[in-house]
Amino acid sequence: MNQQTKICQNCQQQFTIEPDDFVFYEKIKVPPPTFCPECREQRRIAFRNERALYKRTCDLCGKEVVSRVSPDKSYPMYCKKCWWSDTWDPLDYGRDYDFTKPFFKQFKELLMKTPHISLLSSNIVDSEWVNQETDDKNCYLNVGGHYNQDSAYNTYELYGKDCFDNFWVLHSELCYEDINCERCYRTLFSRECFDCQDTILSYDCRNCSNVFGCAGLRNKKYYIFNKPHSKEEYEKFLKEAPITSHTNLLNTRQKAEKVWLSVPHRDTFIVKSVNSDGNFIHESKNAHNCWNTEGVEDAKNIYIGGWLKDSYDETSHGASELGYECASGGGVYNSKFLSYCMSKDPLGTTHSSELEYCYTVAGSNNCFGCANLRDQEYCILNRKYSKQEYEKLVPQIIQHMNDMPYKDKKGRVYKYGEFFPIEFSPFGYNETAAMDYYPLTREQALQKGYPWSNYESDTKYKFSNYIIPDDISDVGDDILEQVLKCEVLGKAYRIIPMELQFYRRMGLPIPRRAPLQRHNDRISQLLPRKLFNRTCQCVGEQSDNGVYKNTIKHFHESKHCPNSIKTPYDTNRKEIVYCEKCYLKEII
Repeated sequence: MNQQTKICQNCQQQFTIEPDDFVFYEKIKVPPPTFCPECREQRRIAFRNERALYKRTCDLCGKEVVSRVSPDKSYPMYCKKCWWSDTWDPLDYGRDYDFTKPFFKQFKELLMKTPHISLLSSNIVDSEWVNQETDDKNCYLNVGGHYNQDSAYNTYELYGKDCFDNFWVLHSELCYEDINCERCYRTLFSRECFDCQDTILSYDCRNCSNVFGCAGLRNKKYYIFNKPHSKEEYEKFLKEAPITSHTNLLNTRQKAEKVWLSVPHRDTFIVKSVNSDGNFIHESKNAHNCWNTEGVEDAKNIYIGGWLKDSYDETSHGASELGYECASGGGVYNSKFLSYCMSKDPLGTTHSSELEYCYTVAGSNNCFGCANLRDQEYCILNRKYSKQEYEKLVPQIIQHMNDMPYKDKKGRVYKYGEFFPIEFSPFGYNETAAMDYYPLTREQALQKGYPWSNYESDTKYKFSNYIIPDDISDVGDDILEQVLKCEVLGKAYRIIPMELQFYRRMGLPIPRRAPLQRHNDRISQLLPRKLFNRTCQCVGEQSDNGVYKNTIKHFHESKHCPNSIKTPYDTNRKEIVYCEKCYLKEII
């Protein structure tokens, strides 16, 4: 089929469906989408509550637990122990399919009746306040990571230890306020650094140690603002401008960021990959419009995912094949329109399979329109059928979805092939990851027909009359008893004991912002999930803005590089952006 241009029924913008897309849709038997890729991704993550956590009583055992479900929600919530137990049966909520009502309306009724699990975390020790994490020990407010210890306030930390306030850090230890760093030790306030130690306020450094405020370095030691120094000079600098001081840290951060802007930036970060586009793609093939992905093959529109094959439109999903419009789970095969669905062992070899329109379904196969279900097969709306009955009824339901589509509050039409409407989300839009990448005000969300949470805890905090000392050396244990006020949000936050111990150990000043605002600050530093067409900024002997002087002759010699690039760096940004050829000449 030829390329087609469509108008998104949500944002009213044009989007393109390519011939290869039609091949995929035919392969998994779904119609082409009516929402653009961005609106489809927004719709998926509007069901993903990562960090809005509350104390709430389990509706089965009565125990107070930490939950992603606020106490004012009308649907039931079970603690993890109860939800996974045999003391209740999800099939008790099953219902016959009603051909007089739209499918989506029936699914919402089921979704709001079945018990929701408090948190999606497993095999954790002394880590009550983590969500969507596995195999953590002594962690606090970590989200989306695995195999971590003594860490807090991280998003997508994997195999980490003693790490605080990071986004996407892998196999690292003693790291703080880093973004997209791997295999680092004692690396602070840095971005896209790999195999580094004792690295501070640096960008795009590899195999470096004892570097401060640097960018684009390889195999270097004792560098300050990209200039070499002796060990004695380096240590003297750290003593004279210690980052133990909040004031000194702010000043040196500004100097470091100027250095970051003085070197070429790679147009996209794509390594060991073939025929792929997006950013932060590792060891992938035929991966298009993919962001923070690894081991992806024949896939498109993937936002944070790994080990996926023959899949489109997935977010925070992994270890799956033949998937479409899936989010926040993994270990599924030949499945579509899923949220929080998984095998019993998402990273193992067993998969849940043949799932459609399911929410929080685990270890199951051949289920359609089910919610909060475990270890079942051949179920529709949580009612069990024989194999023959199931295979006869599902095609009838799909036809009914097309004959009697659901219309949401704003008139958007949902036939078979559309993910769940955002208005069905069991969370307020402001509680979900959608606020990170598609932020809206309360008024904007309500105008679009999206749910919004107005819940406020009954706990009233009285701010302490306490002034945070400028230097960590002047901070006493009494800070643990203080209620601090975030300088941006104006909301209360505390310093916890393991956090204070970390700041003292690393020589770091106390943050003036609450954990949520610090997370927002990191998100604001991420490049957009969008590619822009532009040309390489290398003009032979220097960058076209005259800031960077090339160190070696390039293939285009003294002429402007002819390469056109697709990059997440818009032309309005200050960074110098080189194509891969020119970048590799200069930086590696």
